[in-house]
Amino acid sequence: MSTKLEIHGLTKKYGNQKVFDNLDLSIEDNEFFVVLGPSGTGKSTLLKLIVGIEQPDAGQIILNGKDITGLPPNKRNIAMVFQNYALYPNMSVFDNIDFPLRMHKIHGIRKKVEEAAEKLNISDILKKNVTRISGGQKQRVALARAIVREPAIFLLDEPLSNLDARIRFSAREELKRIQKDLDNTFVFVTHDQSEAASMADRVAVLHDGKVEQIAPFADLYENPKTEWLGDFIGNYPMNFLPGNVTGEPEKIRIGFRSEWLVEDDSGVEVTVEAMEIAGDTYFLFCRTGGGDPLVFKTLKKRSPGDKLKLKVTRYNRYENGSLVA
Repeated sequence: MSTKLEIHGLTKKYGNQKVFDNLDLSIEDNEFFVVLGPSGTGKSTLLKLIVGIEQPDAGQIILNGKDITGLPPNKRNIAMVFQNYALYPNMSVFDNIDFPLRMHKIHGIRKKVEEAAEKLNISDILKKNVTRISGGQKQRVALARAIVREPAIFLLDEPLSNLDARIRFSAREELKRIQKDLDNTFVFVTHDQSEAASMADRVAVLHDGKVEQIAPFADLYENPKTEWLGDFIGNYPMNFLPGNVTGEPEKIRIGFRSEWLVEDDSGVEVTVEAMEIAGDTYFLFCRTGGGDPLVFKTLKKRSPGDKLKLKVTRYNRYENGSLVA
């Protein structure tokens, strides 16, 4: 698989605040690539730098083997779908989609618009004003406007965040299908881990101006390369205990998920402090005698104050906050 987008040594500052510090990133051709991170880590800024709305203080952005760092946005052949869709409220759906084609005086506008509308199942609303369509339809209109440009790459800045939860669920499947049908690269920014888990081929997690780890979401969950990442990824944080609990050296801390624990008389004694219910599953928030918090996934209902003995069935090893073999 060839490389679609490369970022080398990217640095961006706002005054004394450094958003990115020598960031490197490589995205493959035809990949659904998700950029994930907490609020304020520069996810949207990264897209703005790629598309050319903002300029880096240092570094290179290479698209299809060409350095585009100094090019204006209209010379980069990149389509961006914004969080608020950026549709023109005084125009019909058709006119919103064909707007970039008219601006560039491209021929065959009607055919391109109709083909994009058919791909996205919005052919029946082309004559409607965009103020009279649903949020899900607006999202598809914004995507159709990007498609007609036939860009080299698509950038999507949290495009599902304004949708209702039920619509958002189906929109994930639709976006993934569209990306495969177009046979193009999508770079999708989100803070929602469920979006990353359901759509991404690979995920890059941003933290402190750098990429913490790039991997399929399942790998991030199972083998986070740092303790910070183990705490961040997942509905519940990874548990951490001193390594001597399992016979590891004193310098080692062990990290393990809530489902990697079982009740066993040979385990560590904990006290249940609280409980959350998820269908027929219970997540127990416990604390060891030494004061360490643990989350335990179980099918048995417990009550605050209950004493349990929990054994770790598998774990990762961490030294100075980083994963070790």
